[in-house]
Amino acid sequence: MRYIKVFLLVLVFFVVMMFFVQNQASFSDPVTLRLDVLFLPSMESMPIPLYAIMLACFAVGAVLVLLMLIWDRIVVMGRLSAAHRKITALEKKLAVATDAQVRLEKERTEVETKLQQQLEDAEQRVNTALRAAGGQRVGFDSGE
Repeated sequence: MRYIKVFLLVLVFFVVMMFFVQNQASFSDPVTLRLDVLFLPSMESMPIPLYAIMLACFAVGAVLVLLMLIWDRIVVMGRLSAAHRKITALEKKLAVATDAQVRLEKERTEVETKLQQQLEDAEQRVNTALRAAGGQRVGFDSGE
């Protein structure tokens, strides 16, 4: 793609140069610029060759385009910075949520272990009581 852009740029440059070479006499004609505003006295420039005016207009246009591109770049960089700040904040929230999830999983495991131990203790007491009473052994379903 870069080669295509370079080729098109060279082609445009070539066409513009041919245009200037073929119309050199017309571009050398002097032009007088005039400004007549109602509340100011009329102003008139000294004769300036047309190519100088065209070159000045091109330079002003190039500077304006450059300023517009810089402004767009500043806006995009601002949006990028805001997005990075938001990403950082969301990553912090995710880390807090992940830590909470790990903590809750650990607590759940501890509670399950404690309940399992209590169930086994209860089974043991019931079986001991039944044996003392002469009955059969009882086993509770632990849900596993």
